[in-house]
Amino acid sequence: MSNYQFNEEIIFSDEDKKKVRKPLGKLFEGKPPETTERLVRHIQERKPTMLIVVGDFSAKELSKFGIYADVYVVDGKVERKTSDRFTDEAALQIFTENPAGTISTKAVNALKEAIHSGRRVIIYVDGEEDLLTLPTILLAPLGSIVIYGQPNVGVVSVNVTRDKKQEIYAILKSIKAKEQV
Repeated sequence: MSNYQFNEEIIFSDEDKKKVRKPLGKLFEGKPPETTERLVRHIQERKPTMLIVVGDFSAKELSKFGIYADVYVVDGKVERKTSDRFTDEAALQIFTENPAGTISTKAVNALKEAIHSGRRVIIYVDGEEDLLTLPTILLAPLGSIVIYGQPNVGVVSVNVTRDKKQEIYAILKSIKAKEQV
């Protein structure tokens, strides 16, 4: 089911990127702080196994409300523009590389390390973190929530279920199959 083998870099075409732009979970439309308040209530009600936040803006917004993730995946940019680096003094820091439009094996290994560390972790990505949402969903424990921003629309909360993992697995498998043609 979610045993996708990340033994090769996955390169996304423009068409592939369009496919994964639609929200993968519950979309909280609007702007902060209103969307953040609704998202915080959502997280508190669900009591996730693990909370993982992909994106600098979402990480900063949730921390303003006292919500701290188990894993953060950030690249120092908000909507492709350099921003102040998200920090958390209590977190272990892992540095990795992930070129734009790809899912690199280095970044996936960093995700695995972070998820299994038993500590709060910030993964600093040199490159782009957006597409790392996909392997994050596959690697997260069942019952987790993965949060990421939907540019100019709001924020998305993905409940990690077997069905969601199967959906992401199918997406990645189809992209990889096209690469090999």
